[in-house]
Amino acid sequence: MRLDGRRVLVLGASSGLGKASALEVAREGGRVCVAARRTDRLAETVEAAGEGAFAVPCDVRDEASCRSAVETAVDGLGGLDAVVYAPGISTFGPIEEIGAQEWHDVFATNVFGVSLVLNAAIAHLTATRGRAVIISSITIDDSPPRPYQATYGVSKVALERLIEAWQGEHRAVGFTAIACGDTLSEFGHGVDVERVIPIVQQWQGQGYLYGRMMDPSSIGEQVVNALAARETIRRIAITPAYPEAVEENVAASGFDAVELNREKGA
Repeated sequence: MRLDGRRVLVLGASSGLGKASALEVAREGGRVCVAARRTDRLAETVEAAGEGAFAVPCDVRDEASCRSAVETAVDGLGGLDAVVYAPGISTFGPIEEIGAQEWHDVFATNVFGVSLVLNAAIAHLTATRGRAVIISSITIDDSPPRPYQATYGVSKVALERLIEAWQGEHRAVGFTAIACGDTLSEFGHGVDVERVIPIVQQWQGQGYLYGRMMDPSSIGEQVVNALAARETIRRIAITPAYPEAVEENVAASGFDAVELNREKGA
């Protein structure tokens, strides 16, 4: 029970990486408050997390919502030892077709929301010398960047720099970026499949993918490692292991009409 009694707020916990992180934290003895826009889905997370878990609504794009979620979490938990931030969205298409609103929407969730949550939580985390774990992506290491996903890659580069900025100004708190590889989740849910399939096939052909996708629990395990570590872990990069047979790569990739996903949405 490496997180016994640790009080943790998990954002984006209605599904995918956020839900998996909340469950892994609870499994290690942490007390969790889970937050997301889709409050109906949070009930499943609370039930799975077990005794002591509870949910609060939070739209990470809205400053008042973030402040309310943090305050409710602190009241319910009796303090705050850690924040885990998992929401992430993307556009899929040529960079020249991305308009101002799409850029803003992606940055509002992937970057701005992190600071809105931390603005409200930092005093509490400082008081407990707590931790903040933020889900990033290995796509920022792709060179050149994966085509047709410019908003996501650019926002994640900005996110990791933002995490460094927070760490530089708040040294009593340990900040960790978890750069994760392709993971089964609801990240691409609602995206036009006919539009995305050729993009994913191009990524596969150009060697951006590992041939399979990870289970979200693999990310949750690393969240626990970051929270339980004696010292601050600045960055964790986790990627899928390659399948044994190269010829199975496409079939094993998990990119089908149902799960064309990489990370979870808010």
